[in-house]
Amino acid sequence: MKDNFIPDKKASRVLDILDQVKKLNKMIDLHQNQSKDEMMVSQYQDMKDRFLLELKEILSDFQIEVLINKDKAA
Repeated sequence: MKDNFIPDKKASRVLDILDQVKKLNKMIDLHQNQSKDEMMVSQYQDMKDRFLLELKEILSDFQIEVLINKDKAA
């Protein structure tokens, strides 16, 4: 039997957030290691933090608890 999987809006948003975080990690790494532009690092890290908080909220709807460690590097 073939299942026709259609992701709901929350599942799609989780994938979108993960993709955005992946891109932000690359930008954070670029500015930390190449341009040394701490202002850009801070801005990208702030964006990443907001995405992670949104992800945490969505996952809580699935009864998944997420701990975000902001001390770790991108």
